[in-house]
Amino acid sequence: MKKIFIIFITACLSVLPAFSIEEVILDAQSNKFDYISDVYYGKIEDNNNVSPVLRLFTKDGLVFDNSYINSVKLSFLYGGNLSFDKIHNKSLNTLYDVTSVEPSIKIKFNENKSQFFFDYNFMRDYEGYSHKFAHRISQLNVSHKINENQSIIIGQGKRLPTIVNGSLSTMTQEMVLKSQIGRTLGNSRSVGIRNIGDYKYVDYDIGIYDSTRYMQDFGRGLDFSGHIMFKPLANIEDKAGSLKIGSGYNIGDYYGSYQLFSVYTGYDYKKFHIKGEYANANGYNSVQFSKNDAEGFYGTVEYDIHPKLQLIGRYDYFIPNKLFSCDNSQEYTVGITYKPFENMKIMLNYVKREMSENADSNMILFATRFFI
Repeated sequence: MKKIFIIFITACLSVLPAFSIEEVILDAQSNKFDYISDVYYGKIEDNNNVSPVLRLFTKDGLVFDNSYINSVKLSFLYGGNLSFDKIHNKSLNTLYDVTSVEPSIKIKFNENKSQFFFDYNFMRDYEGYSHKFAHRISQLNVSHKINENQSIIIGQGKRLPTIVNGSLSTMTQEMVLKSQIGRTLGNSRSVGIRNIGDYKYVDYDIGIYDSTRYMQDFGRGLDFSGHIMFKPLANIEDKAGSLKIGSGYNIGDYYGSYQLFSVYTGYDYKKFHIKGEYANANGYNSVQFSKNDAEGFYGTVEYDIHPKLQLIGRYDYFIPNKLFSCDNSQEYTVGITYKPFENMKIMLNYVKREMSENADSNMILFATRFFI
């Protein structure tokens, strides 16, 4: 995989008139490593004294003139969790889990209106997935910006938009764990075609997909996933804050039919952030397919102590099977998030989990995330 990746980058760069291969593939000893912190913030795109190899990791990537390829950008995401889990009447369980070792490449062309994106997570290992190479592909797609407000994506893109919390990326989710409805009902990716719109008063993300998840067994059925978000205070956000009210819908057929409906509300005012989401599923198709009727809700409150430091709390309730009402769970989470740099996040969470059938538990979660 590593050799294929290097050959692909070299081939892309070799056809461009702006640089020769010798200029791009430099000896690492000739680079001035004082520049690395600047690369991290993407501040040196136009500095001709910096190695093109380093410029591949800047905010806009390695930019080319007079070429059908406008830019090439490489990125890398790392995520790791250290957990201390104490279930009632059992010994303490300690685990360090590396969740993301994720390189990616983005190639822009057509006057930056179109792009190719490939993202691969070496650490993904979902139980029951037979095609291990394919299920580690996070994104493999081409996209085109139709106009200032709309884009179209073909292939496997970011997570499906059925539940807001479930669609959050590793870097943007507020806590170490997604909410129960987010990680159980809405944490999924699939291959299809989607249209994304971003307007002043409304955003939307709608698409038609194959009902398989993470490129497993295609052709079992179709899937519709969509989310619409209204922003009624968009014209007075500087005074009244930002309010978002939205709804998601997912329907399809895999090993059986499934249907999910969700409602989301979020409000941001200065240092305060409040959000909540409800979901009801008549069967669901997330990381795992289930015919169960499930239901859940979470509410989150956040306060910015400092631009780099945030307090957060969440109440989370989930019913995995409404027919039998077994193993219903409530989670109470409090935490603190520190962002020493724009693309680095350190999180410390305490979670108390109460189960209707099984033993309660207490967890301490420590997570690190960084993105280059």
